[in-house]
Amino acid sequence: MDAAAILTRSYRMGQDDGIDFPVWLGGLFNPEAYVTATRQCIAQANNWSLEELQLEVYIRNDDDSSVDDCSFAVTGLKLQGAQCKNNQLYLTSTIMTDLHVTVLRWVRHSSTDLDHKKLCLPVYLNCMRTELLFTIDLNVAPNQDAHSFYERGVAILVSTALN
Repeated sequence: MDAAAILTRSYRMGQDDGIDFPVWLGGLFNPEAYVTATRQCIAQANNWSLEELQLEVYIRNDDDSSVDDCSFAVTGLKLQGAQCKNNQLYLTSTIMTDLHVTVLRWVRHSSTDLDHKKLCLPVYLNCMRTELLFTIDLNVAPNQDAHSFYERGVAILVSTALN
């Protein structure tokens, strides 16, 4: 199933119910197209330009998948080299951890909105890390050095398949 079909079935424009189920990004043929389609959907529904939208990410500690009308829940993401607790990143010796429901939320921002407290992490298609899909900004926990996350190559994977 392609991204447009999922959005058509699960997001009804003009209603406040948003996506009523989480989408497994690793199960999509083109997961980056789904993320692009969610951005376009929110822009069109709110009459905003695409350039005004910024992606906010919230990683839940439980499997609650309820979202608002500008959010989309995804599952199946893996975090390499770190763990996430209370939506904050911590370095860990664990190679990979499963992320619970991850909420992608598109918000309108102005050019003056800058958040320097977040770490920009790459989201790769698989563990080969040859195809970068997009990047997300996540909070770094207190007493954690943001530079250490880059040194360790912390990243998020959509799938653990090699092909």
